[in-house]
Amino acid sequence: MATSKEYAYYMKGNKVAIVQKDYTLEGGLNYTYDPDVGGLGLGTGNRLWKSPKETIADGLELQYVYSPTYLIESTDVSTTTVSGWDQDNNGYFRLRASGSTNWTSSPDLSSVSYIVLRNAGRWNGLHKVSSVTNNRIVTATKTSASTSETLFEETVTLYYDVSIMEDESFELDVTRYQANAVTYYVKAKYAEDAGDMEKKEYFMREFRRMVEKHETSKIIGPRILQGYSHFR
Repeated sequence: MATSKEYAYYMKGNKVAIVQKDYTLEGGLNYTYDPDVGGLGLGTGNRLWKSPKETIADGLELQYVYSPTYLIESTDVSTTTVSGWDQDNNGYFRLRASGSTNWTSSPDLSSVSYIVLRNAGRWNGLHKVSSVTNNRIVTATKTSASTSETLFEETVTLYYDVSIMEDESFELDVTRYQANAVTYYVKAKYAEDAGDMEKKEYFMREFRRMVEKHETSKIIGPRILQGYSHFR
């Protein structure tokens, strides 16, 4: 007989996690209730929301949550000469090259600080590079795996012309309309905080106008105006 399970999520900054409702205050899932510490802060009965032990596949569907922390400067600056991965002796994620590939010559990745992986399963995304040898890339990503090579199921693309967001000089990949829309939105919030509702409504109108212009700019093809006849 199937048992009913309840799940929820909580957010901290731009991170989100799934929790599961347990029906015992002690033991059970990964979290044991401590009356001096309290629970996870999820409202009524929050002491019972705990970290699940099992994998929750397809538990959340998120939309419109893109928050760039890096920029791939050129998608052409990449390589598919990756065969698999393993763990180095210090417990860090390490990539292995395919065949006789030498990553210090062709392509030369010896001076690369960051890489981005695609089609790499759980390893998709940004990784900081610690060291590069002729057929190994050691990253700063901690892992717990075998030192034997695990082959990737798909052809992995490794991008190595990557910039990361470090300070205000990072260039966000947004259009002029999007940048103006953000500016008007922030101004509207400042006006709202100051109690100037007339100015707030003005900036919100401009915000919506910039958003509309951005959406319109993505329409491909000629714009045709409908003419009309004027009779006297």
